[in-house]
Amino acid sequence: MALRAEQAPGWQVAFPADRPGYDGVELAGYHDRAGQGLDMRVLPEPGVTIVLLLDGEMRVDEAGPVSVGIASGIGVNSARVHGRDVACVDIHLSPLAAHSVLGGVIADLAGTVVGLEDLWGAEARRLAASLAGAGQWDARFGVLRAALAEKLHANRCVDREVAFVWHELVASGGRRRISDLAAEAGWSRKRLWARFTAQIGITPKRASMIVRLSPAIDAIMAGTAPADVAVRHGYADQSHLTRDLKELSGYTPASLYREWHGGTFVQDAGG
Repeated sequence: MALRAEQAPGWQVAFPADRPGYDGVELAGYHDRAGQGLDMRVLPEPGVTIVLLLDGEMRVDEAGPVSVGIASGIGVNSARVHGRDVACVDIHLSPLAAHSVLGGVIADLAGTVVGLEDLWGAEARRLAASLAGAGQWDARFGVLRAALAEKLHANRCVDREVAFVWHELVASGGRRRISDLAAEAGWSRKRLWARFTAQIGITPKRASMIVRLSPAIDAIMAGTAPADVAVRHGYADQSHLTRDLKELSGYTPASLYREWHGGTFVQDAGG
């Protein structure tokens, strides 16, 4: 999930001056200074996003109003988030980091968008209050880094073999064969399937599909013809791209583009 507010006038967007200092964590701050409101479609991506609400109102179509924030698991199928007068911090986590930050509940979160209190309870309220009271974005990022570092150091990491397979899937754009990766990791395919699913939240095959689809979605929304997207991202053909997009997000290339831009492809969108 990405707010993409940096593309909209009237939004203040802030990033830390330095990276958090640990892999798989990206931070950003957003403030709807013009009061335009937030209407965001959550699409499948190879990561977990936590949004902590500092001010304003936010609701998820499927879950209703949220008071503290939301958590979006890996592989969410096209949920919709609305907001008004929103100020928030956005925490994007790789599945490897999310396993530690979320204390191993990433599998329960897969494919869903939930209120952050459902995961962290009173701790979520305390963290949101600390961030809101910090005032400046640099101070907020400092508070957030300390909280995340504590969780990363206190909770267990994924298995080394699971981490290896995830990195290989990302590096290959989702094109590596799972059986080959299992052999390289020194595990049977059955063991990899079970451990990967327990620790990442989805099967290796599903992870491969999402890793491949995420940049393809970006290309579709940028207006690239679907046939070209299919070639560039390793799909057998345009029909293969359309099937995966439909399965994972509920959209065809044409319907995704229309909803994002309110228009149609210049070239045939194939669906």
